[in-house]
Amino acid sequence: MLPARYESLPENPQFGGFGAIEVVHDTFLDRRVIFKSMQSLADNDQLLNEVRHLSSARSRHVVEIYDVVFNEYGVAEGIIIEQLTGRDYGSFHLEAPGNIYGYIKTLYQIATALADLHEKGIVHRDLKLDNFRDSAAGILKLFDFGISTDDPGYYTINSRATLVYAAPEFWGADVKITSAMDVYALGVCAWALAKDKFPPELQQRPPQSLSSVSSIQAALPELPVEIASMVDSCLSVDPSRRPSARLISELCARYLVKNQHRGLFVVGQKSIYELTHQNRNVSVSLGYLGGVRVDYDGLDFEVKSVTGDVYINNKPLLPGSKLSEACVLTFGKPELRYNREWVNFSSSRPEVVL
Repeated sequence: MLPARYESLPENPQFGGFGAIEVVHDTFLDRRVIFKSMQSLADNDQLLNEVRHLSSARSRHVVEIYDVVFNEYGVAEGIIIEQLTGRDYGSFHLEAPGNIYGYIKTLYQIATALADLHEKGIVHRDLKLDNFRDSAAGILKLFDFGISTDDPGYYTINSRATLVYAAPEFWGADVKITSAMDVYALGVCAWALAKDKFPPELQQRPPQSLSSVSSIQAALPELPVEIASMVDSCLSVDPSRRPSARLISELCARYLVKNQHRGLFVVGQKSIYELTHQNRNVSVSLGYLGGVRVDYDGLDFEVKSVTGDVYINNKPLLPGSKLSEACVLTFGKPELRYNREWVNFSSSRPEVVL
């Protein structure tokens, strides 16, 4: 079945419910890859489904597809995909309480994978701890797209997802598959990453039919409240109350770069005021025109106090306002015209490093 460029290795194939995976050697590129095939040609729709969705996903956090293997009749019998040799996450719960940064980083990568899929119109449908793993470079990647769908009108009458990860609405009749189901599964993953056992409310059928699950902060007290609240929202019984995967990704990213920003106020040609995690507050005073104090809390640059007349975007600057990455503050009343002063503010935009 395999083309000559792929050589079988001594490792035994692993068989699942519908197919098998085997580690093989790509002699052209001198690397180990995975050969995935279906045990029966009757299940080849799953294989073709995986080919289509892996080809269109194009995400840093989705396993790569390298090749499609056809038999002598031109029927696809298998695919060649990236071998993920990094860690799995089955025992991550053991380190999660003492590694909140690593926990947030894991959620960020799962959410980013889902966001990239959802923005392509793809619903994974089988998100669970067993279906993501790190690459050799340490990048978490999602795999197993056999039952994924890109049909916005897709309904199912058969349960092929892992039940504890299945959203409450999944238990109804003629269920329409939506991206909100993936987000619910992400919330379940968040619990699986935090504890070795699921809360009983998630194991009810349908889940949370008798009582609501407690906050994830019960398992991880050190988790930032904002992230805990969003994880809790993922598990909402009402799909419309669940956040988008992109929103989860962006929130996690904010905390992964906490304390890494640098804010600069430039006054005239010479005076520069800097805000960092080592210098968390700055006061800029321009005499009778006005003054402002800005604090950096590791996430935002927030206006704490204003004296005199200070404006931003032609509106009065108010305490509690958060400064954007680039803005101009105007000191002095409008009637002063050219006697007013303008102060430029800019902040760096640190990137998440995995």
